[in-house]
Amino acid sequence: MAVAAMRISVIGAVLALMTIGTGWATAVLLPEQDSFYAEPAGLAESANGTVLASRAIEPESFGQPLPARAWQVRYKTVDGHGAPRAYVATVLVPHREWTGGGPRPLLSYQVAEDGVGSKCAPSYALRGGAEAVTSNAYSETGVIRVALEQGWALVVPDYQGPDSELFGAEGYVHGVLDGIRAAKAFAPAGIDPAAPLGMWGYSGGAQASAIVAQAQHAYAPELRVSAVALGGIVADLESTLAGFNGGVAGGAAVVGLVGVNRSYPDADVAQYLNESGRAMLAASRDLCLADAALAYPFLDAASLEAWPGSLTNNPALSEVLRRASPLYRAGAPAAPVLIHHAVGDEFAPIGAARALAGKYCAAGSPVQLVENPVGEHGTEAVLGMPAALAFLADRFAAKPVISTC
Repeated sequence: MAVAAMRISVIGAVLALMTIGTGWATAVLLPEQDSFYAEPAGLAESANGTVLASRAIEPESFGQPLPARAWQVRYKTVDGHGAPRAYVATVLVPHREWTGGGPRPLLSYQVAEDGVGSKCAPSYALRGGAEAVTSNAYSETGVIRVALEQGWALVVPDYQGPDSELFGAEGYVHGVLDGIRAAKAFAPAGIDPAAPLGMWGYSGGAQASAIVAQAQHAYAPELRVSAVALGGIVADLESTLAGFNGGVAGGAAVVGLVGVNRSYPDADVAQYLNESGRAMLAASRDLCLADAALAYPFLDAASLEAWPGSLTNNPALSEVLRRASPLYRAGAPAAPVLIHHAVGDEFAPIGAARALAGKYCAAGSPVQLVENPVGEHGTEAVLGMPAALAFLADRFAAKPVISTC
């Protein structure tokens, strides 16, 4: 009953948030036009997670202010190619006092950015730029509001970095974990050093969260993660791209190809494309997923192939896609994991989610696998939210984990 009531209230809140704002905030500069995002010289001399600059912002969601003090924080990290870089994260602390036991928790929320342009970045969406309205990041600001209403502090990293490297797994690891380090070190936010730490994401955000959680112990062993919540996870990137192929959102695969080409230049994706495919790749270098889906509806990847099977049956390309697939990457989370997934998910087939749960169980990670027989990929983002909130709250409160392993 309690879970059902929470589900109804959350669904109502999200739907309300999607309808209330009728005007837009004053337009903001794109990150590549904004001097705050500029990367300073001498980055290699700074430790990873070092705060380089900050500014207070007024974050919003669907035309309404978020109930939090907020800052954009620029910090030092390392991108997926091993180069020192400056990434940006948004740190939010609720206005409401924390009344739970112990210090206020810190949640690292990974948006399903799913884009290859700076207008797709969560930091841009949270400042209310109208140009970000087609981005996944903007659509997830409602989820960020719900998380703030739990009383949790949030760090929302632009984990794809300044070059919008979609699927760049190593950059994800560094960007998220160094973003957490920066948030904890950022004095104005007042994050308690002993604050319980969680990670949460849906779809591509769950993909990023899983990749990070699997590498956290190796890259940032000092961070004590209490919980990892993964919804609608893209555990096997190849099966997800196949799920888009030929469908109403088939054009989204073009953004995926741009991301793979940018994140793994050694793969030379262009060699697998015909002239039309290469032209489409070049024309899509700054698109968000929705932009590409609208531009190229019902796109069939076979129409872009340099030869039959160059995209759809190519072991070399499959191996590259596995670099960004949690199911095939080394490691397992040190923290308890929730995986919630719709059985009928058309974009992230449940078989890969089940296999990921099995992989984590075999490694000794406590896992709660919650399968929803109702709905599909889009609806599960809302229907599964109460389970994610409850799981995170219980772990922050140090309650025992009930594993389904």
